[in-house]
Amino acid sequence: MVTATIIGVSGFGNTHYNDLLRHVERGSLRLLAATVINQDEEVEKCVRLRSLGVELFTDYQAMLDQYRGQIDLCFIPTSLHLHAPMAIAAMRAGANAFIEKPAAATIQDIRAMQACERETGHFVAVGYQTMYAWETLWMKQAIIEQQIGTVQAIKCYALWPRLDSYYARNGWAGHLKVNDTWVLDSPFSNAVAHQLNMICFLAGTELTRSASLQSVEAELYRAHDIESPDTACLRVTTIGGIPLYFLVTHCSETLFGPEIIVRGDRGSIRWTTDHVWIERADGTREDMPCETGVALRDSIMAHLFKRVEDPGAFICDLSIAGTHTLCVNGAHESSPVHTLDASLITRYPEDGSIKTVVRDIDKIIARSFKEEKLFSEIAIPWAHSGKVASLTDYSFFPSSSASSK
Repeated sequence: MVTATIIGVSGFGNTHYNDLLRHVERGSLRLLAATVINQDEEVEKCVRLRSLGVELFTDYQAMLDQYRGQIDLCFIPTSLHLHAPMAIAAMRAGANAFIEKPAAATIQDIRAMQACERETGHFVAVGYQTMYAWETLWMKQAIIEQQIGTVQAIKCYALWPRLDSYYARNGWAGHLKVNDTWVLDSPFSNAVAHQLNMICFLAGTELTRSASLQSVEAELYRAHDIESPDTACLRVTTIGGIPLYFLVTHCSETLFGPEIIVRGDRGSIRWTTDHVWIERADGTREDMPCETGVALRDSIMAHLFKRVEDPGAFICDLSIAGTHTLCVNGAHESSPVHTLDASLITRYPEDGSIKTVVRDIDKIIARSFKEEKLFSEIAIPWAHSGKVASLTDYSFFPSSSASSK
């Protein structure tokens, strides 16, 4: 039976809490301990955990010290800037770690965790949910087998409006830093990070590896009163020359996506959050539902349990998740965050908060997606082109002053 601990049960930690309890009830997992710093706010969960014989802590290091050498998996659904130090502490206590996405804000934090993996022999898995869904490896296999011919481009766009309340929900949302620690919050590093990670993975030449990246060109913008971007377009180029386009905003009028299209020279694959379609070079077509909901969460757990027993079992590891972090760092090296002029912005009340909309952004992103161009390349008057940021041998963020502007 797999043994586990968890650090945090609030926010998205509630999802991990429910995952763990399902498996406790099924008899496939023993939950040893939980760190809950806000026990007065999570009384019901604490009562439930104690009834299952779970020991509660308010300090995660004390929990790891108490159960050193007894933990198979330590679940870490905490704030981004805590992933690396907590995962490293867990590994040094003899546990494997499951951290939420994104794995880290900076590539140096990824490298620190990887160094600890080598030092301890333990692994870090990352909670990019779609990486554990059946359809992701199915799409990747189809691409490698050239069922859609040679890949010409992979692209994704999402119109995901977010209210002011979204940025007020915690202490790091909308920030580039928390105190002196990078968080680099943005739609492409948080809300739609899954899909940026996916397109990098689908571009890889090996079934279970992401693409090696050559460069990033980005344009970063903000309309909300925040530090970080809420609207962005990226062109990521792989070492093999495949362009990856990623277009996203939290300032749209409508809600759409995310949608991914893999464009081959003799076919294509289209993915949304609930369906995947393939049009093959041989003329055949297929439409299948994606893995979602509890079934997807159970698939994540199944992959983790298998990896505990088998070092060769597939997980979203730090090599895959680190490619996403590399994109994020490169985007901030490529472009400062440009504040959009007030004349382009409309704000109005919605659902007890304030909605922010950038004029025509829905149409702009749809056009950029269709034409596979950045905003500045389709002559948007307010757009600012970014520089080409090289990712070859990139090892430390920031390597320039661009990210601090």
